[in-house]
Amino acid sequence: MPGNPVWIRQEARLLGAVQIMTGLFVHTLGLLWTYLLVSQILAFQKVYLPFAILSGFPFWAAAFFLLSGIFTVLFERRRSRSLMTCSIVLNILSACSAVIGLLLLCLEFLAYALAKKSIWPHRAGKILSNYLFLFTLLELCVTSTLINWLYKAKHSR
Repeated sequence: MPGNPVWIRQEARLLGAVQIMTGLFVHTLGLLWTYLLVSQILAFQKVYLPFAILSGFPFWAAAFFLLSGIFTVLFERRRSRSLMTCSIVLNILSACSAVIGLLLLCLEFLAYALAKKSIWPHRAGKILSNYLFLFTLLELCVTSTLINWLYKAKHSR
């Protein structure tokens, strides 16, 4: 993006930082989910089984979110074709993992919307799932924007 204004470079660097923070939040939510899952089995003998957590989504998606953010920031600091390609590929993988996560969370919302009883572990689980949904949606929006910008930059050279 040599001909692009400085503000686009700064925004891309900022969006990379948002991806890194989103990855950290998603990973932390995964750790909270794991703690809740273990503690609710011990305390309540009732379980809210989160589809997203059982698939390990917060952990592998957080890795993609972090890596795509790191490579986006690196690309904005040191311009090279290889960093651009890595950034595009990782952002595409990040977008795919976000879509998979959103689908898993939608299935979870549908499954537990049909539940007749709403006990404390279910309510706490739904709150964590809502936060995970919002951060995953944020990641999808940021990643889509970055893919668009990087793709345009790659083909404008």
